[in-house]
Amino acid sequence: MAQFRTVVQGFTRTISFAAMFLLLPMMLLSTTDVFLRKFFTTTVPGTMELSSYMLALFILLGLSYTHQCRAHVRVSFLVDLMPAKVQTVIAILLNTLCITMLLVLVWQGYIIAVEETTVSDMLRIPENPFRMALAVGCLSFALEILLDIIDQLKELRS
Repeated sequence: MAQFRTVVQGFTRTISFAAMFLLLPMMLLSTTDVFLRKFFTTTVPGTMELSSYMLALFILLGLSYTHQCRAHVRVSFLVDLMPAKVQTVIAILLNTLCITMLLVLVWQGYIIAVEETTVSDMLRIPENPFRMALAVGCLSFALEILLDIIDQLKELRS
């Protein structure tokens, strides 16, 4: 079990750090575009396309790491009033629902990514790698939630 946790968390960190490195080029591209527009009345062709693709990758591949660090926003004032066992059961039910939705997104995202043949309007970039990022990001997120469910089941037994 510890080895599975290590593999999942390593995979999560790897894809999120890869996504993190997209922020610098996105920032430089946007800054250059604004600078050129302001001082030379010209723009970098395809800035909006590239920025939107990089932002999508950053968000989709960073979700699971945010969950791993427990940095998601949670509203739990009602659940906090309940006994610990009830809180754990509610968490298991919600995580099961969440993992089900994520697995549907992985499945459908993969199908759409494989069948995708369109390219972007200006730069003619194929869209299927960005569609595949949905499947990869959701799979990583689902694995992180699976680790939570396992921990919560252990907690419920003890």
